Amino acid sequence: MLLDTSFLIDVMKGHEAAVARAKAIQREGAGARIPTPALFELWRGVHLAARTSDEERKVLGLLGVYPWAPLDGDGAAQAGEVDAALLRRGDQIDPEDSMIAGIALARGESILTRDARHFGRIPGLRVETY
Repeated sequence: MLLDTSFLIDVMKGHEAAVARAKAIQREGAGARIPTPALFELWRGVHLAARTSDEERKVLGLLGVYPWAPLDGDGAAQAGEVDAALLRRGDQIDPEDSMIAGIALARGESILTRDARHFGRIPGLRVETY
C-alpha cells in the first residue's frame, strides 16, 4: 500500500482517524510505503513552513517508520498515461498525484488517501480511505 500525502499530513497533525489507521497498519505489518512524489510534497512543505525544524522532525519521523517507493521507469510510464488521459478528459490532477498513481498501478498496489474522489478518477487504481 502506498501512503498519499494527505494521509501523511493527517498523521503528522495527529488527526484521529489517520493516526488510528497508521497504528493498524503497523500492527498488521501491511508493508506501507511512501511514494517519492509524496516525499517531494512533504519536503516542499518543510521548506515553506514557518517552523521548518518542527516540520522536518515530523517528516524524518515518518521516514523512520515507512520506507519509500521510488518513481521508477514503469511507474513513470504509468503516470504519463494517467496524466495524459485525465488531461484529455479535462479532469486534470496535480502531476505529483499522477506519479503516485503511476507507482501504485505499476506495482499493483493500492493508495491510502483522504482524497478518494481525487484518485477515484483513475481507472484501475485501488483507493482506500480512513
